Amino acid sequence: MDKVLPAFQTTLFDPVLSDSVINIAELGIDSLLDEGLFKSIPIANLLIGFSKTAQNIHDRNLLKQTIKFINTFNSSAIDQNKLNKYKERLNKNPNYAEKELGRVIIILNTNIDLKKSDLLAKFYSTYVEEKINWAQFCELADVTSRLFIADLKLLHAVFNREITDTSQCEIYQIDRLIALGLLNSTTKSMRIGSNHNSETERYVQTGFLGNLYCQIAFNNVL
Repeated sequence: MDKVLPAFQTTLFDPVLSDSVINIAELGIDSLLDEGLFKSIPIANLLIGFSKTAQNIHDRNLLKQTIKFINTFNSSAIDQNKLNKYKERLNKNPNYAEKELGRVIIILNTNIDLKKSDLLAKFYSTYVEEKINWAQFCELADVTSRLFIADLKLLHAVFNREITDTSQCEIYQIDRLIALGLLNSTTKSMRIGSNHNSETERYVQTGFLGNLYCQIAFNNVL
């Protein structure tokens, strides 16, 4: 981690390097390896440099997740003054870098879906913008780690009030989103069949955490 953190921090906040990462995101990992482009990017050079290749699944995945995160973070419209303020805080106190950037790297290392790294970058950029605090960022990141990517479409539909009750969707997906704290539900109706089995329909809506999650994840303004 001692070497990874500085490399990640440099790549994340250097405008020239960020542009290079955007180009690599468009070209793909294979081009990065084949053409030796990783040598100009500190975090990529470090990750690949351990073995000079990234042919195993773990190395390739971590590299992809990191590039996705950096690309999304630097595509966000972060106020320059807020960004400078944050960078200065990291430079003055390495403990912040260890705590915050270190947490990001650990999460990226566990991600499989690129969409989760994309979402993580959106939450992190919102934190740097001081629109959410560190505790809220950690909560949103934890939710994303446990979220089924397939449930995002349903979450978006509930947030937009396109779906308002469980008769309009798969109940098991609603239950998963409720378990994550993103949705709330109330009883709409209950039916008891001839075999004494009951069926309950519920109204569903996003709660406080769900609204916060959706506003950032789906590019709404906080």
